[in-house]
Amino acid sequence: MKTAKVISLLVLAALSWSSVSSAAGSKASSKQLNVSEDIDSLGGNQELAEMAQNIKSETRSRVVQERLVQRRNRIEFGLSYGGVIGGDSYLKTQSAGFAMDYHITPRWSIGARYYDYGNSLTDEGKRVYDNARKNVQAGGTGYAVDIDYPENAMLAVVNWYPIYGKTSFLDMGVTQFDMYLLAGGGQITLSSGSTGLATAGIGVAAWISKHLSARAEFRYQTYKDSPVTGSRQLDTGVATLGLGWIL
Repeated sequence: MKTAKVISLLVLAALSWSSVSSAAGSKASSKQLNVSEDIDSLGGNQELAEMAQNIKSETRSRVVQERLVQRRNRIEFGLSYGGVIGGDSYLKTQSAGFAMDYHITPRWSIGARYYDYGNSLTDEGKRVYDNARKNVQAGGTGYAVDIDYPENAMLAVVNWYPIYGKTSFLDMGVTQFDMYLLAGGGQITLSSGSTGLATAGIGVAAWISKHLSARAEFRYQTYKDSPVTGSRQLDTGVATLGLGWIL
């Protein structure tokens, strides 16, 4: 009888332990299944969850995967205005330009440029000219300012666009920009005649819309002029601002 009681107690203990384990497992499983819901609802606090969803990060960034402007097999026209830096110390020159570029791919384009130049004397040039005029009026000898000013130029150029990017200005929207290098050559017409011209430069274009861009460009150019005192090599810089329109 004692043996039977012992066996009965062991069986009851085993059944009790199985029931407890099964209940605990069921609770753990239920709790595990509800973890994601708890996280989404921030532990069941619905008001707190809604506040978290309405928060806008001050450091939010925007990512745009596609180009705003596709330039493959497209023609672009441009207008520019700028000034010539360096060169003849007696001369101050501005340039108004027209450009046409054919975009072979988004990275490469070929084009033609035409520039019309306007010239005036610098303060030093005016001083020399005024002194010469006074000497002539006084019956002496006057020495003219020795300059050979540019009138216009035509160039053929190759453009390479190695850098392309997008930025957000004052969180008003995404702006696409391109940085490019250019090189080319052509002919410049001076007051003494025409001569060869070589150029190289760098520029950046910011696209205002899918057709309109604002451009800033700086070019180095070199050529020979022929003033009265003899031929000389002039190395100048040209800085321009302009607009482009792509068809």
